[in-house]
Amino acid sequence: MDEPLVNTYWKLTRLGETPVVAVDNQREAHLVLHKEEQRLAGSTGCNRLMGGYRLDGQALRFERPATTMMACMEGMDTEQAFLETLEQVAGWEVDGQQLILTGAKGEPLAHFEAVHLY
Repeated sequence: MDEPLVNTYWKLTRLGETPVVAVDNQREAHLVLHKEEQRLAGSTGCNRLMGGYRLDGQALRFERPATTMMACMEGMDTEQAFLETLEQVAGWEVDGQQLILTGAKGEPLAHFEAVHLY
């Protein structure tokens, strides 16, 4: 059974071909697409992530993703790559517990795994 795209905690596992590893004592990179007001929330692995999104069938666009401005000893490269990736997202696909965000040509940009918080 596929996890729903919206209102699911999606942990970032890979950006392109690069595995994403959580840094000790920092939140893992993740996102949640809240149905109310089509609001994006999450973490880059360093800073809190917020913004909006537009969902139309299999088309997905993120609008004005922004972060808090904390500096972290580690993980800033992942944060920058994550934000740049979000700006390129054009679509999505869920397969069971996996979410893949895709680009304009359907190429996989980022991989996520559903995490159940309770």
